[in-house]
Amino acid sequence: MEEANLLIARKFIEEFLGQGKMELAEELLDQNIQVITGLKPTGAIVGIEEYKQVFSGFLDAFPPVEPLRIEDIFAAGDRVVVRFKSFQKHAKDYYGIAKSDRTITFHETHVMRIANGKVVENIVSATNLEFEMLMAPVLSPMILT
Repeated sequence: MEEANLLIARKFIEEFLGQGKMELAEELLDQNIQVITGLKPTGAIVGIEEYKQVFSGFLDAFPPVEPLRIEDIFAAGDRVVVRFKSFQKHAKDYYGIAKSDRTITFHETHVMRIANGKVVENIVSATNLEFEMLMAPVLSPMILT
């Protein structure tokens, strides 16, 4: 089970998140997936369609500059933890923040729960200070009020 879960998680991180292959959503994600991420600061993302919408909007504004690099990946039971680094360019306006053309470094850890061959939960923990400071004028009021 753990080996299969590692393969699912790797494909999800490298191809769905890293390359934006939205067509993999049905293969990799449970219909009712729940995702906790700063990309939706007002609450959890629920379901494949909302996840594709939120993530594709982010990826459109922040396309990869180079391939995402997995730094750690391990599994325990139905959980997989993946830590990666990616470099993405702020190429379009996002949440009303004008494009900066800066390359932003993302350091993220994803803790996934996998059941029946699909990701059913993904909790994202990130040290994305550049991104957070760039987005602070818009996101701070959403989170702190």
